[in-house]
Amino acid sequence: ITRLSNGTKNAMCPGSCVVATSLINDVGFDQWMVAWLNQRTSAMSSTQLKKSLVLGVSSSGNSGDVIKAIEWANKAKIPTAMISGREVKTKLKDTSVVILNTEYYHTAEVLTLLLSYELTHGSGNVCPAIGSNAPEDLEKLNWKGNKIRKHSYPDEQINLAIDFDGVIHMNSKGYYDGTIYDDPIPGSKEALKSLASQYTIILHTCKAKPDRGLVNGKTGTEMIWDWLEKHGMAEYVSKITSEKPRAVCYIDDKAVSFDGNWETALGEMRSKGIIE
Repeated sequence: ITRLSNGTKNAMCPGSCVVATSLINDVGFDQWMVAWLNQRTSAMSSTQLKKSLVLGVSSSGNSGDVIKAIEWANKAKIPTAMISGREVKTKLKDTSVVILNTEYYHTAEVLTLLLSYELTHGSGNVCPAIGSNAPEDLEKLNWKGNKIRKHSYPDEQINLAIDFDGVIHMNSKGYYDGTIYDDPIPGSKEALKSLASQYTIILHTCKAKPDRGLVNGKTGTEMIWDWLEKHGMAEYVSKITSEKPRAVCYIDDKAVSFDGNWETALGEMRSKGIIE
């Protein structure tokens, strides 16, 4: 699912036999998925949990380990759903359940796979084409049917990319001790609220780089989510990334605007003391 959604949705499942057998040995078969799910979500903020989905899959509808995990997720206030080949005998409160009414395991498995593709499309993503991404292959991804496209993907028209430090977080002492120590830039919460009503807000920051060490046991991304929660801004942000996302525009305190004229850009860099 992560691959099919161009990396915008982070999907995880306990697919390793080593992980499964280790956890089963520790907590028993019925509880091993609960233990795995607890580990995977332990560092997530409440906003991240609300935006997540625990999706249970069972051909029989009677998989105790899957059902226990969904019940745990419901108690943890994480949205849940289940795809089942047969009727689920256990009542799952607050869980959307899809019954496939299948007779064979392989039928349930294939239909579940197809439904995962539909979930990907339903979330607004475009599955990659089969082939070498030659022009004729890429044309299959053209949602408007034109041979030449102005935009690469639809999200290029709905995303707004905003830098974090110096734009949302005041960052008055620079990196300092690696924590997110400062107050919000005045007006940033109101701006995010207004912009989020029109666009999908993506924060980009070097704090989210994977090679950045833990600070007080947390990644930079985790600390940013905590800070956003504290200041009531998390609900307006869709994603935090260290990469340059596709977007309508980029708001960054270190940016040099380019209007098609390099002399203008170089002059702005000189005025800011970036170059001589």
